[in-house]
Amino acid sequence: MKTLLLIFALALSTLSFSNISEPVANPIFDINDYTWLVGSWEGDGFGGISHETWEKPIHGTMMGMYRHINAEGELVFYEFLLLDETGLRLKHFNPDLTGWEEKDDMTTFEMISFSKDKIELKGLTFERTSDTEMVISLKMSQGGEPHTEIFNMKRTGL
Repeated sequence: MKTLLLIFALALSTLSFSNISEPVANPIFDINDYTWLVGSWEGDGFGGISHETWEKPIHGTMMGMYRHINAEGELVFYEFLLLDETGLRLKHFNPDLTGWEEKDDMTTFEMISFSKDKIELKGLTFERTSDTEMVISLKMSQGGEPHTEIFNMKRTGL
């Protein structure tokens, strides 16, 4: 009888401790939590000037636009951006609007994690550091070597 009670007590304690270690359900991504992106931003990166603009969310998606101007003041490229719960999809364009990707192809950054002030994608991170500043980190390869390009962005308008 004592053996049976001991087994029962051990089983009961195992069950109660197992509830403590259960993983918490993943938070649900809500695009409306990232309206802090909405507006115009300007910053550095790639040795020039970066402009990025985000529009208010509609139907679970935010649209953004980016352009890069080099140190000589020449337009280098544009990007058209879509952010949703799956991550970020974008297309690159030359100054004459010819595309870099094939017609139905796009560059994708898969969603990894998110919090109130940060969206972490596979190879790309947006992090709000204040109401008027954010840091964008882009992991890439330069000359075959891994490199992280940092864009320090400041809000220029809504």
